[in-house]
Amino acid sequence: MIYVIEAFHKHNELLAFEVELPTGHDLEIKNIMGWTAEQHGWEGYNLTDEQLGALEALLGKKVYDAAYLFQLSCNA
Repeated sequence: MIYVIEAFHKHNELLAFEVELPTGHDLEIKNIMGWTAEQHGWEGYNLTDEQLGALEALLGKKVYDAAYLFQLSCNA
C-alpha cells in the first residue's frame, strides 16, 4: 500500500501538494490512524493534528501549514 499526505487549500479546497510516506511502515500507520480493518486502496481520511504530527515523525520532516487541510490517502 502507498500512503500519501495530501494538503488542500482551505479557501478553494484544491490540492496544493502531496508527500508520499516511506514504505515499510504499514503497521505504524495503522496504529496512528486507529484502523481496525485492512485498507483497500481507495480510502481517504481527514487528519487530526495528532495524526499529522505522528505521520510527520515517520516522514522525518514537517509538512503542516495552517493554510491547508490535510488528508491521508491509501493507494494500492
